[in-house]
Amino acid sequence: MVVDESPLTFLFRPDELELLIRGSPVYDFKELERVTMYEEYTADSPVIKNFWSVVHSMTEGQQKQLLQFSTGSDRVPVGGMSKMKFTIARQGADTNRLPSAHTCFNILLLPEYQSLEKLKQSLLLAITHCKGFGMS
Repeated sequence: MVVDESPLTFLFRPDELELLIRGSPVYDFKELERVTMYEEYTADSPVIKNFWSVVHSMTEGQQKQLLQFSTGSDRVPVGGMSKMKFTIARQGADTNRLPSAHTCFNILLLPEYQSLEKLKQSLLLAITHCKGFGMS
């Protein structure tokens, strides 16, 4: 807790301090799409085009769940999504698998789903039913 006599109160307003500590609550997934890196996919891969179509059609709550699922945090780093290192990696052709993630490295492992509907169903199932380490 920051007390009134803290030097931080002279340097930052409470909302600025919260932004530095917790990150931004503003979600710009188009910005994230521009800076995302790919492993065994390209930005033009059909599954990647479908992925971003699904993400851009999500509610803000679902987008927060996706961010939590993929990175371990539902907050955006200071400076915006462009400051985040995010990778989507191919997780094989088995479309019966759900997406998974390496949250320490901001890597989303995405199977090569053959349809937009299968990708959407699997992604929403994964992000709404995942359990973290209980540290929130």
